Amino acid sequence: MSELVHKCIDDAFMKLLEGDITEAAAYFECAEKENPDNIHILLELSNVYYILGEMSKSISYYEKVLKIKPDSPYVMYRLGVALYRSTNFPAAVNIFNKIIESGKHLPMTYLWLGLAYYHLGKEDKSIAAYRKLIEYCPETLMANYYMGIALKASGKYDEAIIYFEKLLNKTDQHVSAQYHLGRTYMKNYNYDKAKGYFKRVLELDPENKNAADMLTFLSND
Repeated sequence: MSELVHKCIDDAFMKLLEGDITEAAAYFECAEKENPDNIHILLELSNVYYILGEMSKSISYYEKVLKIKPDSPYVMYRLGVALYRSTNFPAAVNIFNKIIESGKHLPMTYLWLGLAYYHLGKEDKSIAAYRKLIEYCPETLMANYYMGIALKASGKYDEAIIYFEKLLNKTDQHVSAQYHLGRTYMKNYNYDKAKGYFKRVLELDPENKNAADMLTFLSND
């Protein structure tokens, strides 16, 4: 690499250390102009634009890296997450499934796959993905939470309750899990249990309007 490229990269990392992500991106772009096929520079650009929330640019750079190194599961994973964040759920599903088919996937691939399927209204596929994640990481709280959400959406209330309660046995400070468990008990016609969880939400978050509204509704029933 030329002296100019080295200087641009050094300046970019200095800006990252200072927390100036926008300036870091500008310096990495300076380096890319001189060295457009350097995977490391392209990856840094992918990541800084992801941090900045500029998903279209992040995706573009991840795709450039994959043209040079098409079988990188890490880059495919990062691309899938960026596609998910850009709400391109069908493309995200496609990428995550490709990684899984390669056999080189991280367990968290199943979490993102489940989330993408959920947003596409495919709760059964979402649940199947979360089950795979739980096989790999039985103690993961995120999997239990999102499994509960997907099961509730698909009308499997008894099983949803199991997963929400499993999460809350580990941490009873999870406001959203408390709220959704209350909603699930409502769907299951167990109004006393539902009230208890909505009250717990308000203990943790007194300004939670959704829980307050549900409690008022049940109290007037």
